[in-house]
Amino acid sequence: MSDASVLLTTGLMSVAAIIASPIITLWIQRRLNDGKARRERRELIFKALWVNRRRQFYIARVDALNMIDVEFFGERKVQDAWEDLRAHYFRQEHPGLNNDQIFTEREEKYATLLFEISQVLGYNFGRTHIRDNIYRPQLHGQFDEIDFETRKLFLDLLKSDALPIRVVEGQPVPPTQQVPPMEQSDAPKATAL
Repeated sequence: MSDASVLLTTGLMSVAAIIASPIITLWIQRRLNDGKARRERRELIFKALWVNRRRQFYIARVDALNMIDVEFFGERKVQDAWEDLRAHYFRQEHPGLNNDQIFTEREEKYATLLFEISQVLGYNFGRTHIRDNIYRPQLHGQFDEIDFETRKLFLDLLKSDALPIRVVEGQPVPPTQQVPPMEQSDAPKATAL
């Protein structure tokens, strides 16, 4: 190889490196940002499920459960655990089980789901820890019951005839007239105490 061809090859490689370096850097940065954003979304789901372990019907928990299919797509163990829990939710009959047993079975399935998600995220929690290590004062349960009952009563009130509302059609109400500003002499006098 002649010196000219080596110089030409080296020059072309330098130009290619100069052009490709920013593109490759941007591509790598984009991949890192996508991975970080995905991790953050998964963390949000996990945390919503974690803090609402004893609030089965709380809206944040339900929303988080419904995002599992999207955010944990391809995570077979997570998807299987979610499908098992979802099937339990939709099952109308649980032959041979009373309500306490159904609740216990549901909590086990929920703990399994959280366990599988925690494994994907790198947490080292056991199923028993997930299921049993919860601080939820009875008062919080009472607040949830009060909130639910209040919403139900309010809805019943809106549906009833207890608050009659009448729509009147006709002339629009004229705007109120401007009150003229008070004269200096009409202003109330300040008195010292």
